[in-house]
Amino acid sequence: MRGLILAWAVGEGIIIYRSVKVNHAPPMPGALLASSGLFILLAILAEAGPEAATLAAVLAWGFDAAAFLNLVPQVTGGKVTSSVKTESASQPASGEVVA
Repeated sequence: MRGLILAWAVGEGIIIYRSVKVNHAPPMPGALLASSGLFILLAILAEAGPEAATLAAVLAWGFDAAAFLNLVPQVTGGKVTSSVKTESASQPASGEVVA
């Protein structure tokens, strides 16, 4: 159970650090709540037995590694990069009528 608690604290730290670095503000409470909910579910899994506790700890540290590497930015609050390119509106030349 100690491994889960440490992994939870590290994960929260990653989310907080990234939010402060990118947005210059603390993270939205929902981001921390979602992360905490995930670790609570892993703690419930860990109560099933010793093998399940090992699995839960490995998954917890795996989620921390994914947050650190920014593999799922929508969840961890990192910058989202879009693969969709938008067309920039060109300015009409003087005298042109735009419909």
